[in-house]
Amino acid sequence: MKQTYLVVGVIVIFSAALSLFFVKVEALGIYSNQELIRLFRVEEGDGFTISWTHSVEKETWEEMFVIESGTIELTSTRFKTFGAGVPNDTGDETYLKDGWVYMTGISQRIGKQLAIRTGKSTNHRFIYGKDTTLSLESQKAYQVKVQKVPLGQYIAIYWRGEER
Repeated sequence: MKQTYLVVGVIVIFSAALSLFFVKVEALGIYSNQELIRLFRVEEGDGFTISWTHSVEKETWEEMFVIESGTIELTSTRFKTFGAGVPNDTGDETYLKDGWVYMTGISQRIGKQLAIRTGKSTNHRFIYGKDTTLSLESQKAYQVKVQKVPLGQYIAIYWRGEER
């Protein structure tokens, strides 16, 4: 009888260990030069914002994205000034509120990866949730990727404090 419990226990432990490698979770990774900067666990409908200072207008611009069906989708944007080159009919609705021009209902599918190139004085920021803002270094290329990562890798990153 003890031998049966031992065999069952070993099988359970072995199965749990294997799941760390074969069970995958959906995550949003921020990369620069193919190096992982941050990793966030995401679910369908989660969103993030890319914010920067426009190099000519010197005003803040923001683009809002959501994760839909494992891809990144641009849903809306907001900015302070409506200048040359800005489309006036993007999305479902354009309106003014609290000094911002909002364009909502854009629904532009980006794909599994969003490329970002920061400027010398653009002050790019990646905003996730209500309390996570990641400042992006100037004059650098970044990639925001939706990906499946092994549960074990995600747990290791989380324990090191690199996920929020």
